[in-house]
Amino acid sequence: MDRRKLLIADDSEMNRAMLANMLDHDFQIIEAVDGHETISALEMYKGEIAALLLDIIMPEMDGFQVLEQMDRFRWIKEVPVI
Repeated sequence: MDRRKLLIADDSEMNRAMLANMLDHDFQIIEAVDGHETISALEMYKGEIAALLLDIIMPEMDGFQVLEQMDRFRWIKEVPVI
């Protein structure tokens, strides 16, 4: 089975762990704790990420800023964001 990558961006370790536990049977989980890590992961795994679960309130760079960067780099058309 081809496991797709799911990026979970949330500053709460507990939230990331719960989501990963629910979804790791169907996806390879990548985690990010803030917006900067999220952008780095999107760059690193370009074309491999099936979806992004994005928290809005995060330190350093919030979810809205991540969406702005995704739009700037045209990733918003390739990666569904929840």
